[in-house]
Amino acid sequence: MRSFLGHGVGLRVPHYERALSGGLDVDWIEVISENFFGGGGRPHAVLERIRRELPLVLHGVSLGIGSADPPSAHYLRRLKELADRYQPAWVSDHLCWGQVGGVFSHELLPLPYTEEALAHVVRQLGRAQEQLQRPLLLENVSSYVRYAQSQLTEWEFLAEVACRSGCLILLDLNNVLVSAYNHGFAPEQYLAGVPGERVQQLHLANHSTRVTHKFDDHRGPVPEEVWQLAEAAWRRFGPVSSSIEWDEEVPSWERLRAEQREAARRAGCARAEAAPGGVSSRPGAVPDVPAGASLRAVQELFLDAIRWPTGAAGFLESAGDERRRAIQQTFEGSDGFGVVERLEVYASSYFYRLLGALRELFPRLCFLCGEPAFHDLVTDYVLACPSRDADLRRLGQGLPEFLRPQVLLAETASLEAALSAALDAPDARPLSEAELAAVPPEHWPELRFAWTPPTQLLSASCDLERLERHYVAGERSAALGLEPDGSHALVVGRRGHATYFRGLGRGEAIAFTALWQGESFAAACARLESAGEQPAELVQWLRRWLADGMVAAIR
Repeated sequence: MRSFLGHGVGLRVPHYERALSGGLDVDWIEVISENFFGGGGRPHAVLERIRRELPLVLHGVSLGIGSADPPSAHYLRRLKELADRYQPAWVSDHLCWGQVGGVFSHELLPLPYTEEALAHVVRQLGRAQEQLQRPLLLENVSSYVRYAQSQLTEWEFLAEVACRSGCLILLDLNNVLVSAYNHGFAPEQYLAGVPGERVQQLHLANHSTRVTHKFDDHRGPVPEEVWQLAEAAWRRFGPVSSSIEWDEEVPSWERLRAEQREAARRAGCARAEAAPGGVSSRPGAVPDVPAGASLRAVQELFLDAIRWPTGAAGFLESAGDERRRAIQQTFEGSDGFGVVERLEVYASSYFYRLLGALRELFPRLCFLCGEPAFHDLVTDYVLACPSRDADLRRLGQGLPEFLRPQVLLAETASLEAALSAALDAPDARPLSEAELAAVPPEHWPELRFAWTPPTQLLSASCDLERLERHYVAGERSAALGLEPDGSHALVVGRRGHATYFRGLGRGEAIAFTALWQGESFAAACARLESAGEQPAELVQWLRRWLADGMVAAIR
């Protein structure tokens, strides 16, 4: 018996503040799992508030259950910790692959529908469900390529995975329509081939229609053709929970809620029209056809093609005869939408997803470079330092070192990486001034302090506070004129849910550095005195650090 939550909305960052105020008046909420892998901060405050008021579902984008590499143990551990903490109604991800050889594409890449791939997915899924100690929902993905060696249709493959593994299905109806258009099948065939009793959730979203294909971009309201397919699904499968997905140009909450209400209305009407007894089906036996190239070899070829700096066309031009033949033998095209054009869709999406993530994580760096130069920087960086973590927010970890010869850019990247880390660092109750004041005076010389997780100490040779003023004012030419001019100490922290940084004056920097490195209060005073600074000021600085929530405890 499937669980039924009603009709919900996928929550995105623009509506986090509304979630914190308790204004999510829908049946349930779906969130992207990876956005909450940090230890605390605003993301976890959002989940705490939602979980008190509404059913919650975790929806992942990085499991890559069909990847030749097994799912990352680190990723599964983080996902399990998140699920154990918030007890979602269910956890979902995608029937796809996304990484090979330790490199993550952050794309939802389709599988060949072969017995080899089927057995591999079922095996990996069993291990993942065992580690998570809960069943998973798998979602069908939009696809733009076809594999020559496929032996099953996509819906037959999905149905067989569900029936063999015991997983449930998240049926994305927008993705069904996109793939149907791109590969020439009828969406109704897909519904007829899915085991209805295993369909736990529907995704409702929009797509764009381009010259050669439909593209899944989740921008704009649910179109009528998706609504009609949803009505057919509700008539066929019975009461199935649905959620609205809107990832680009996210609109007002009122607009999203109106679509959620429309889903509830249409589902009710469709169920009233439904014939008794849902229809389900199982695919026939998988034909005994050789699988061809191994799954790993196919995935390595695919990833190489879409990561090539000049795209899939450039890859084919640069590749030897053997790899060109492998591309032509592995993938199938159609009139007007050939193999190279299909792979180019993924190549473009791969790069622009990484570009968008780094632009969001490093806005000051993008400001300094300007868009064209930042585009080139990202191209060079992701070639030299491909993503090796399922969490896309960690993509820029190596950027400061990559930029090290360019001092201003490297120090700006270090600052932004620290601000990003502080944003969702684990929460800790800060030490209060009253608690510190209660320490007997004779114990003060030996006091040492522990710092709250968001707090970080940075050193820079450029004046990054001055850079910030130019950044806020939009004065790019003035910012580019900054040169290394000495030693600047900065502290990064978080007040409530907002991150900040500020420079430390000479005396405060000496004292903070000493205490940050684990020295005693007396040792910090001695350092101040030897530097010609006033040790008495340390008490005032300490009060400020307490007020800013930097000090976690007395050690």
